[in-house]
Amino acid sequence: MEQATPPLTSAAPLPTRLRIGEWEVEPMANRLRRGDEVRRIEPKVMEVLVCMARRPGETVTRDEFMADVWEGTIVTDDVLARCISELRKALGDRARNPSYVETIRKRGYRLIADVEDAPEARADTRIAAGARITGGRAGAPASARESRRADLLRRRQRRRLSLVLGILLALTLVGAGAFIAIRVYTSQFRPLAAVPVTSLPGVERDPALSPNGSRVAFAWDGGGDEPFNIYIKDASEEAAGSMQQLTDSPADDHSPAWSPDGERLAFARCTEDGCGVYTVSASGGTPALLSDLERFQVRNLVWSPDGLRLAFAGRQGGSGAFGVHLLPLDGSAPQRLTAPPATYPGDLDPAFSPDGLRLAFVRTALDGRQDVCTVSASGGTVSRLVLEQKGVTGLDWSADGREIVYAANRDGAAGLWRIGVNGGRPRWIALGTDGGEVSEPSIADNGSGLAFARRLSRTQIVGVYPGGEPVPLLSSTREDTQPNVSRDGSKIAFVSTRSGSHEVWVSDARGENPRRLTQFNGPRVSTPRWSPDGQSIVLAARRQQGDTNLFIVGADGEVRTLTSDPGDEVAPSWSRDGEWIYFASQRTDTWQIYRMPAAGGDAQVITRYGGVSAMEASDGALLVVRHDRNGLWRLPPGPDGIARDNSITRLRANVAPADWANWTVDGAWAYVLERRIDGGALVVRVETGRNVREDVAQVSDVPDQPGLAVLPGGERILVTQIERGESDIAFVPDFR
Repeated sequence: MEQATPPLTSAAPLPTRLRIGEWEVEPMANRLRRGDEVRRIEPKVMEVLVCMARRPGETVTRDEFMADVWEGTIVTDDVLARCISELRKALGDRARNPSYVETIRKRGYRLIADVEDAPEARADTRIAAGARITGGRAGAPASARESRRADLLRRRQRRRLSLVLGILLALTLVGAGAFIAIRVYTSQFRPLAAVPVTSLPGVERDPALSPNGSRVAFAWDGGGDEPFNIYIKDASEEAAGSMQQLTDSPADDHSPAWSPDGERLAFARCTEDGCGVYTVSASGGTPALLSDLERFQVRNLVWSPDGLRLAFAGRQGGSGAFGVHLLPLDGSAPQRLTAPPATYPGDLDPAFSPDGLRLAFVRTALDGRQDVCTVSASGGTVSRLVLEQKGVTGLDWSADGREIVYAANRDGAAGLWRIGVNGGRPRWIALGTDGGEVSEPSIADNGSGLAFARRLSRTQIVGVYPGGEPVPLLSSTREDTQPNVSRDGSKIAFVSTRSGSHEVWVSDARGENPRRLTQFNGPRVSTPRWSPDGQSIVLAARRQQGDTNLFIVGADGEVRTLTSDPGDEVAPSWSRDGEWIYFASQRTDTWQIYRMPAAGGDAQVITRYGGVSAMEASDGALLVVRHDRNGLWRLPPGPDGIARDNSITRLRANVAPADWANWTVDGAWAYVLERRIDGGALVVRVETGRNVREDVAQVSDVPDQPGLAVLPGGERILVTQIERGESDIAFVPDFR
């Protein structure tokens, strides 16, 4: 009678040693050996291999892997795919022509290599693919196996009895102190009470708590489309009568920073031509110009503890990466302290340590990942404390200088976290708020409180007809961004957090009937790009181990891994015939453009002088945004039809590396986004063969992330826009 297939179970013991194909496998040591060659793999990767080795030649489904390897843990398909990829690398296997692990489409994987016991532990009988192994030794006599099983059962029963007696004793001892423990636990995790400081219409932002924690300075837009001005309120008083207006300017005044003695405030005043840094008495009066930073964008002013200088995040000309700068109060020029790559959005939110020796700041990379970093106030090496995959929206030092408190979106909504200055695991700060995203924490110098902004805002995708005004096209209560239009103009792919995580969604050309296409459930997804036939989408997604790789998603939502190399691959795009995928990678020391077959295979480098995104034009030329210089560059096709940068010309000068994905190609025209110092932007189109330029539309509130697409023929431009929301200031009086 045929035996039923036993279910896979993680309780099954690991085999001591196996031979799989050419490799000797030692599961307990997570080791593979072939002759003198030894390779180590991660424990979960080994468990995946053993899971398949228990049923060689049979398909192991995703659900069976989850039950066997990740029992009791919820993980995404990406985790299993990564384990399979790492396993193939270790075995020297290939997905397209496998000798060990075969992908069974829409089902799972199976081990196709022969499996046998290790030489010193096996009988003479070989186990071919299709046979079954168990946790015990194949070929052992049945009576011996039964004897070992009975002995094992007796030992387990003795251990269980000892465990039960130990638990009863522990419960007796613990019971006497349970009430005290519960009181300590609930006190430790009771949310800190946050009291409202403002509840004005419009946006209140940039909270700065005075050194003694009694007052909050902030910027407010007056409740509508008015310039921001600087105000002060008592931290513990919500009544409107306690609010004092310090500035009244037609320009935008923002980023207030208290002097260490609490007598003055510095702030930034910005126009289309640049920013100036001013000071004003905390009791009111006429602001005085401290430094005219012409052609400079300035954010996040903060005063040094010794009162001799200011730090700010800034960049020149409205493009390039933000860096941390120091501005002496003696009238000398600002000094750049950090210099992130030009492709990065850059470094924001600087904050001095209480002793003034170091600064913390937030660094945003090309693909959107963010680091909480520190650097000496005299310059030097940047140290990373923690990597966050999602938005970090401000930070400050604890009053004792031992921790950094930062706002980050770690679990679907931004909250406050604290981390030691030497690193470690971030700890959540429970706040009693009534909704909104927590951002921009500010801690009093004497440790007597914490202020923060509570924001209700989101991004949307708007449509702009040439010369017209933006009209909402795709909007929800969450984040909608990064649109891309199919070649026939019938479908829009975009990234949205409507489901709670970054996923690719698809709608019709009117923005109607949106549906979720991907199920990544966690990894950050970016830059979806339609294939020429409109049947699939290539995209980039950040894996759990930190690398950004490329994937192709079919119309049915099936995901195929395109790259799994260590490092990052970003900004994918299709060749005109759909046979190739262009992308940028840092496989060498610098970002370069590569191309690889859309069906999978090896990638070849295209550029030598750098590139962070590329698209083919209708004449076969390759258009490139570089990582080190502003501009949109044209690489003509060579004799073999492949464009390379042996001959390169700049079509447009004002495209910033940080806007590496804020451009697109439609036929013979390239559409690019050019930012202005006042925060607005201009959509310009350039004829790729003749360098003819036309202004198309003006847009505002464009975030620092990919978000430009065009309907065929330039009928309409799609742009990601920050939808104006509300923001209030709150205060935690008993923060420590």
